[in-house]
Amino acid sequence: MQKLLFTLTFLLSIYVNAQSQSRDNGDTTRTDAEISNATVYFGYGAELTHQSKVKLNNNTKIIVINRLGTNIDLNSLQISVPEDVALLSHRFGLFTPPAPVWVKPPVAVLMEDSIESIREEIGKVESLIGIEAEVLQKTGTLIESAMTNNGNKQILSAEVLKLVDYYNAKIEKTKTNIYNHQQTKGKLTKKAEEIRKRIAALQPVNVIREKSYGQLFLQVFTKRTGEIPVSISYYTRNAGWVPVYDIRVNSKTNKVKLIYKASLTQTSGVDWKKAKLTLSTGTPNFGVTAPVLSPWFLQLYVPELYKDLQGRAAGINAQRNTIQSMNDDNAMKEEVMTTAPGEKKIFKELGYSQTIDPSTMNAYTTLNEGQLNTNYEIELPYDIESDGKMNSIAIKEEEIVCTLKNYAVPRMDKETYLMAEVADWQNLDLLPGDANIIMDDTYIGKSLIDPNTIADTLNLSLGRDKRVVVKRSLVKELSSLKTSGSTTKQSFTYELVIKNNKQTDINLLLKDQFPMSTIKEVEVNLEDSGDAIVNSETGVITWKLNLKPGESKKVRFTYSVKYPKDKKIVNLK
Repeated sequence: MQKLLFTLTFLLSIYVNAQSQSRDNGDTTRTDAEISNATVYFGYGAELTHQSKVKLNNNTKIIVINRLGTNIDLNSLQISVPEDVALLSHRFGLFTPPAPVWVKPPVAVLMEDSIESIREEIGKVESLIGIEAEVLQKTGTLIESAMTNNGNKQILSAEVLKLVDYYNAKIEKTKTNIYNHQQTKGKLTKKAEEIRKRIAALQPVNVIREKSYGQLFLQVFTKRTGEIPVSISYYTRNAGWVPVYDIRVNSKTNKVKLIYKASLTQTSGVDWKKAKLTLSTGTPNFGVTAPVLSPWFLQLYVPELYKDLQGRAAGINAQRNTIQSMNDDNAMKEEVMTTAPGEKKIFKELGYSQTIDPSTMNAYTTLNEGQLNTNYEIELPYDIESDGKMNSIAIKEEEIVCTLKNYAVPRMDKETYLMAEVADWQNLDLLPGDANIIMDDTYIGKSLIDPNTIADTLNLSLGRDKRVVVKRSLVKELSSLKTSGSTTKQSFTYELVIKNNKQTDINLLLKDQFPMSTIKEVEVNLEDSGDAIVNSETGVITWKLNLKPGESKKVRFTYSVKYPKDKKIVNLK
């Protein structure tokens, strides 16, 4: 035990001396770098800037800078030193700190000595058990030999009984000794185990091992002495942010606030302490090379390929019936729409930890627009650990000018939806991202904002509005089925009843449709549009209605379908 302690002490002293020599060597200076700025890019990627102070003397040749990121793009590495310091070369590497060595207290050493003594006692007891077992085995052998190998000599009964009694007593004594020795061994083993537990209790429960970090070795030449600043910047892929929006609606004032937030994560290998953040909408390494035209070769018509492309085009055309603006009568106008599925929940269930009110962030956020991207510079220090967890960061808050309207398609859904129509949304600097819909401090659901469009109007779905009721029904007395000659004509009249149960006026965008025919024998005629806006290419009819509190309105439309009487249309209703 003493030899082991001596060896460990000797090795530890060698390690400490080596470290001290490397630090005290006159030509090497070591320092730690601190992150001052972090420019985080949309999606992934970040540019980190470190600052450090280095003390130089006349013999300084190597500067070792610690606490850098572990995964950096060496091509992007930028090092800045004063002009009177010549940077000859640099080298980057990873350093993994050794695990902390537990120094045993004197009481633990005494406990280990006690365990060693107990092990010796257990060895003695095991030796006694072996001796007794051998005696027991030989005793049985002697009894068997005395009873069988007696030649022609006659053994009297009294002698047999005396021999058996002797050997029985001998066997009983031997087995009793073995049992006692085993009990002693068990007690010693239990005692040693209790001491081991006491030693384990002295050790730290959670040994925090320091994480690996990057090191930068700079070979310099200078005659300068004293402290100099060193600035280091580089790009790493192990960070990024995506936008998250809060859309807050006040149903009493009809005001809408749009809160910009960033969901940021980083695993750069170094914790960001009191770093100033810049959130950039750009993405490095994309769009660097301009496109070049290649030869355009024509191909012959392939029926299977054409059929597949035709099917895709049909799917795209089916989605072109988008929501229309309340302020534009152009029935073909395309717009952006976001949806808000899900039931109502209280906003506190979202789990966001917002430490700064977004309304105060405008005073600390500077917007810089460049040729290729937009940067949000936040003049506040942030602490973000390198653990991969999401950090919600408030950017700014804007009160957007929008028109609230209700939207209903009773043929597809019996519910009515409340929509916010934003006209000049291109000036909001939006990025694709999730949006939390919050009305009157109540969480309604999630929506999706996708600004990658050329549409002029952005429609935000604010959820179901149960205070506006729409009912669609077939008017049977005005619907008919007639057969004349070889043709059959069916007429359908639908009535839509709308009631406003709100305490305020509403604007309702009501939609329905009549069928379209691509078959020559089938004719469709919209006989009465009910004063609706008709899109003859899609078959969609739209009403723009204004309802006062408690007011009800009815609209009707009629269409007819004529087809051969020996044919049947499966999806007529």
